[in-house]
Amino acid sequence: MSEPRADECRELLAGVSAYLDGELGTRDCERLERHSRTCRSCAAVVAGLRQAIGLCHEAGRAPLPDAVREKARASIKRLLK
Repeated sequence: MSEPRADECRELLAGVSAYLDGELGTRDCERLERHSRTCRSCAAVVAGLRQAIGLCHEAGRAPLPDAVREKARASIKRLLK
């Protein structure tokens, strides 16, 4: 892998969310994937975000324990006072 070019990295990473959500056009997807194969920094960002999104999806399926829910509600009420 080579050293990243900061301007190219910034430009490509601006669309990484759309890429991971499947909303980026084919040409831009291919460009981001090609860049990520040669840029360690961008590859790490894409992998980390992909993992975080996966964890969020998994967490959304698990029911929140009542004790945690009540503690969160109490914290929110204290913040709103």
